[in-house]
Amino acid sequence: MSNSTQEETALLFQDTNIYLLDIPHSIALAQEGRPTPRQQPAPESGSGTEKSIHRKTLDLLSCSPIKEPFPSTEPKKPAALARLLDTIPISERRFHSELILPLVRDSLEAIKAGFSHDRRWCEARAVPSESELHDSTAPNQHPRKRRRGNDYTPLDSVSNGHVSTKNEPPMILSTTSPNDFEALSDLAITKNPSPEPAIIRVGSGHGDETNPPCEYIVPPESSFVLCTLPLFEAEVDRPSTSNNYPIPGLPHHQKFNFILMDPPWPNRSVRRSKHYQTHHYSEMDVLTEGLRDILRVHSHDPKTKQRLHPSEPYSEPPIQSEQSIAAIWITNAEKARRAAYGALAGAGFSICEEWIWVKTTWDGQPISALDGLWRKPYEILVIGRKSGHDANVNGNGNADNTPPLSQIDDLTRVSEAITMRRVIAAVPDLHSRKPNLKSIFEDVFFTENGQLQEYSALEVFARNLTAGWWAAGNEVLRFNARECWVDLGGERDADLHECA
Repeated sequence: MSNSTQEETALLFQDTNIYLLDIPHSIALAQEGRPTPRQQPAPESGSGTEKSIHRKTLDLLSCSPIKEPFPSTEPKKPAALARLLDTIPISERRFHSELILPLVRDSLEAIKAGFSHDRRWCEARAVPSESELHDSTAPNQHPRKRRRGNDYTPLDSVSNGHVSTKNEPPMILSTTSPNDFEALSDLAITKNPSPEPAIIRVGSGHGDETNPPCEYIVPPESSFVLCTLPLFEAEVDRPSTSNNYPIPGLPHHQKFNFILMDPPWPNRSVRRSKHYQTHHYSEMDVLTEGLRDILRVHSHDPKTKQRLHPSEPYSEPPIQSEQSIAAIWITNAEKARRAAYGALAGAGFSICEEWIWVKTTWDGQPISALDGLWRKPYEILVIGRKSGHDANVNGNGNADNTPPLSQIDDLTRVSEAITMRRVIAAVPDLHSRKPNLKSIFEDVFFTENGQLQEYSALEVFARNLTAGWWAAGNEVLRFNARECWVDLGGERDADLHECA
């Protein structure tokens, strides 16, 4: 991990625990690694590969920002409203109306008061033309042309069993030339240890202009495990983590200071659209146990000191963080919140913060009514911290201010014990794309006395890679495909005027 701060930022506004963030820019900045001389603008005589993968010339393809809130889907008839209210526990309605809604409303007002009135709430976006959209009936799908034989189909390309559960060495990528593979299934545990990005080419059509290979940009010092996680298997067939790996091929001794998860929670609209594989509510226990097992196996134990060696002779070793942080994105369903609380508590984490991502239009309006029952304009990130002091851990393996797993059904008690909530406003991007919060996580959890400490990080269910982090899942390369990026060069300001 880099312990140097970046001057460039995706934050458009910040006031204590309130943030306004640009999503595509946050993902683009997260592709950058340690600053090196080669990250300066390449000379005209530089190689084509070096010049084309340089981040400064690339923008992440996005979609047009939302300009008006979505039409209301709330029940209009009293009888329909009463039926909907009957399906939502009173405790859940109070959680949103008393804890979340006032905070979100006040935070949006704070941004409006401190942010320039003539500025949009997002940066200019690289939006493909209509002729480049591969499917006009699915506007939330990634805007790219389909190429026969080269589509990214992770569930078909990555079988459940192709990654060995033995502790085998990872595949090390070269950064001096593209790394060629016949299929995505040839990739398993892969690392780019270099401070430069690497290129992966997949497909047998090298040199064939009618069927070019797919290319993926692997950020500096990033690693990934391309696999389907065992928690997608039926409960009766799900292997025990005592003999197997909760992340296939990632050994038990691989520990992380920070683990971020965006699980495939049950969602009817996603299930219909088939954007990605989700769980049924009837399988919620399996999903909860799978999240808990990943945290139990791969989270750093703060009581165990990590050792770092100097990167250069006679140099001081970097300061290694002893934090153990876990974060889980949830939907606004009660079952998802209970599952996240249970997974964190079951792995020994104290639930310490919740971050609310409120989705806005390009001029700062919530995309739907804040007090909506059927559709809410925000998602919540539940964050837990593992203590390094035995005195703060009870006999159930949980931190003192988190109820034991047997009492986790009392969601009110858990939510009221959370002492910190932050609000992050951002104009939504492509479907299922989350804002990359790396810089905020570093500022909040891994910076002491103004110095960013070394830390290790793992993102599970990732859909793109992050420089310096590990990623695991069957879609880890999706938004690192070269066709997800566009070289705008000096044309950016002239062509992208929608958010100007």
